[in-house]
Amino acid sequence: MACGRFKELMMASLDGEICAEERAELESHLAECAECRREFEELTRVSELVGEIELPRPSQEDMMKYWPSVYAKIERGAGWGLVILGALVWVAYGVYLFLTDPGTDVLVKLLIALPVVGVLMLLVSVIRERVHMSKTERYKEVER
Repeated sequence: MACGRFKELMMASLDGEICAEERAELESHLAECAECRREFEELTRVSELVGEIELPRPSQEDMMKYWPSVYAKIERGAGWGLVILGALVWVAYGVYLFLTDPGTDVLVKLLIALPVVGVLMLLVSVIRERVHMSKTERYKEVER
């Protein structure tokens, strides 16, 4: 017997996501197929055992260990933000020199233009990839 579809129905039944028609179809198959019936009984027992598990609440000591990692992440984020802000200021100043100062050497202008063009290329690449990924995102409708 082709039991693949019925294995999916077993899981749907355990998750409570099965309609009455599918439940009747599953029960009729379980009445005929001993292997699937045994597997469904095992899955039901496992599901019941998992449902009885109670997760312990974290102690105050565990929570005190958790918060320093959060603060470290905030500090790192702020540090990277300042680095990026500083780089943007330098780039803006370079672009200003590039556009307004006629006495700036061609080599300096080239050294200013290269990173700006590189950043713009990366920005366009990331935007293009995000647009493409949003069109093919499989889990767009999933709510957290």
